[in-house]
Amino acid sequence: MLTELYIKNLAVIEETRVFFKPGLTIMSGEEGSGKSLLVDALCLLLGVRASPTVIRSGATAAFVEGIFWISPDDKDKTTALREAGIDIEADGTLIISREVHQQGRSIARLNGKAVPLTILREVGQRLIDVYSQMEHVSLLNPQRQLEMLDTYAHLLDDRSHLEGKVAELNKKAQKLNTLTNEKGQGRRDLLEYQVSEIESANVRPDEDESLQRVRQVLLRAQTIKEECYAAYAALYANDQCATSLVHYAERAIQGIVSIDPALQQQLNTLESARAELEQTARELRHYADALASPSDRLEQIETRLELLRHLKSKYGPTLEHVIGFAGQCNEELDTIQAQEEQRQCLEEERRALEIEVAGQALALSKARGDSARRLTDIVNKELADLGIPWARFDIQLVQEEHPDGLPTAQGKYFCNQNGIDRIEFLASTNPGEPLKPLAEIVSGGETCRFMLALKSSLQSTDPVPLLVFDEIDIGIGGRSAHIIGKRLATLAHTRQVICITHLPQIACFGQNHYRVQKEVVSGRAITRIEHLGERHRLDELATMLGSKENSHMLKSAEELFRRARETEGELVAVNS
Repeated sequence: MLTELYIKNLAVIEETRVFFKPGLTIMSGEEGSGKSLLVDALCLLLGVRASPTVIRSGATAAFVEGIFWISPDDKDKTTALREAGIDIEADGTLIISREVHQQGRSIARLNGKAVPLTILREVGQRLIDVYSQMEHVSLLNPQRQLEMLDTYAHLLDDRSHLEGKVAELNKKAQKLNTLTNEKGQGRRDLLEYQVSEIESANVRPDEDESLQRVRQVLLRAQTIKEECYAAYAALYANDQCATSLVHYAERAIQGIVSIDPALQQQLNTLESARAELEQTARELRHYADALASPSDRLEQIETRLELLRHLKSKYGPTLEHVIGFAGQCNEELDTIQAQEEQRQCLEEERRALEIEVAGQALALSKARGDSARRLTDIVNKELADLGIPWARFDIQLVQEEHPDGLPTAQGKYFCNQNGIDRIEFLASTNPGEPLKPLAEIVSGGETCRFMLALKSSLQSTDPVPLLVFDEIDIGIGGRSAHIIGKRLATLAHTRQVICITHLPQIACFGQNHYRVQKEVVSGRAITRIEHLGERHRLDELATMLGSKENSHMLKSAEELFRRARETEGELVAVNS
């Protein structure tokens, strides 16, 4: 609720402070007195962009401050403020201020803390709806329209549950996308190729060094063979070979060892030497005989060494590194395989969740459609009662088909946290005209009456606590004005309402009444705002009827005032 509004140096308002109370507040005054400046001031608190032209001539800045009371139990507003880093005072006070400077600079504050206009708009649209300049009406925002419909239909809990499921579905889809992206599949293909290349080669540690040694042997095979045979001949081939000479020495010692047994050790040594020489000779002969033609074997070794060099150039400086690289690849492949199993599991979970989300989204959409039809009938009846029976209202719910959308029994639809519906309030304010989005209605008086019909229909669920109506009485007569005044009074039982009007049939319903008048002081125009007591209210109503000096007008004013109080008593009885 707005409790106080302070304005300084705004157009013809030099300085004024207005105190507001609950219920319906009426603002009246002559044409051009500056009544709409109150609307302009409130719009500044809503975060509307301001031009330096609004600053009073001779001043350096315009200043507007509004003091609001917010219930601590109002989660919608307290949450929005908390997200903006603003704490409400212990008594529920929220102070919004706006300064507009000649240089075009604008400063907005919430409880003394400077905030950007985006934050001011976010908070302001939860506090005030101004029905004059259409861009300030919260119900023109499709998201707010959806909020209104879901609140009216008592679907907020269902939507909240769906929102949680959609968030869960989106997380699974994101994780699946990570696990199944093309880059990951390419990595798997590369790893499998590298492992296959290494494992098919059947690499062994130090195999290249061993092959190099064999290669060196094969390259000098003939020389080695000849030298081995020569060594064999020297050891064993004739009477002058080493084994024969050792045999002669052995026989010589055998002939004398019986004379001196001390020579037995030397005899044993000779016998052992001869046996080892004979064994070595046989091994050399066997080695030389076994040494095959090197050409075929050498070609095989060269081919193998070339393969090993190729593997080392790709996977590591040594064969140990190559074998280790294959092991690392296998470990990564195991991880990828585990991820694939995880992906399959996630895919099954996603499909099951999609079915659940689709069921909830379709049920929510059906409930919205049913409620939209009921609300449409109520609003159209209100429009007829407000004197514009030719006006029509409708709520359009559409579902956007999308190839990657949520699969349902009816098709694939784009789905977000609000469901599959795109909602828009449509209206036609002239006979024969087609329905158009509510935001495209530009007739001031009919627009206000249209919004009054909506607000009357939604009064039990609409969370905006302050409604401001300007130009609501344009183009209507006394009977319609009385009906509008009664509707405004009815609305004022559940929220604060400010109405700027020229018609006494509306003004008489106000619980509070202010008169706005323009005066000339020292050659300059100044707008003053005066709170009217009951006697002065009757004078103002008579003036609005024609003249307060006319006794008939004054009597009519008294009758209007009396009937409005009776109606107010009836409304109190109904609401209690």
